[in-house]
Amino acid sequence: MTDYKADNAQALNDWWNSPLGQHVLQQEKSLLQSMTAYFHGYYQLQIGTEQSLLPQLSKSKTQKIMARSADVNGESIAMPFKCYSLDTLLLAHVLEYSSDPHQVLREVERVLVADGTLILCRFNPWSLWGLKRLFSWQDNPPWQGSFFGNTRIKDWLALLNFEVIATERLLFSPPIQSDKWFQRFNFLERWGKRLWPVFSGVTIVVATKRTIPLTPITQPWRARRLFPRPIVQQNRASREKNK
Repeated sequence: MTDYKADNAQALNDWWNSPLGQHVLQQEKSLLQSMTAYFHGYYQLQIGTEQSLLPQLSKSKTQKIMARSADVNGESIAMPFKCYSLDTLLLAHVLEYSSDPHQVLREVERVLVADGTLILCRFNPWSLWGLKRLFSWQDNPPWQGSFFGNTRIKDWLALLNFEVIATERLLFSPPIQSDKWFQRFNFLERWGKRLWPVFSGVTIVVATKRTIPLTPITQPWRARRLFPRPIVQQNRASREKNK
């Protein structure tokens, strides 16, 4: 569950269960399954969609989903977790539909361990999906969300001391509610990554929470005067005068 209003959240959840929404989730899950190297640590959490996008891992991990009717009930702007308690956090289209995306990222920084991993799935405004949003009723899902560009996301992450280490792109086909047309536009998926990767419908960003050790810098030792030079010179002048 996110900080989105209940009625809007239900409408968005219904859209995720539509043919187009399911197509998006299936493509994302397939790509995330090939990115298992970034899902490290024991405690892994997904926030956003109710359908799991977390990849299946060979080693035993604790993987939970925070969403409506999922494992954990909570708000993305005030996560019910202790500080430095999660190893990997997957935000599945959370920032687009949050009333305060900055606060969401601040909460992410709070709950992730040092060198923890954040994985962001988001719609790209510079794509056919972004174009569709411009010419659609923006009170209907998924077009009512705010689609943020890659540069803005990187700036927000940098302010919280996150380093982007990988970016993956998918969904170059137009957002059409038809399985038949999905198959016809498969050639766009093949050529999109090679010829126009910046126009992907969805971008997945992987960032690491960096920690800066506060190591004190030792100054080289040197003899210091007990009093400033002007005072010493003044005391010498006074003694010579009194002789």
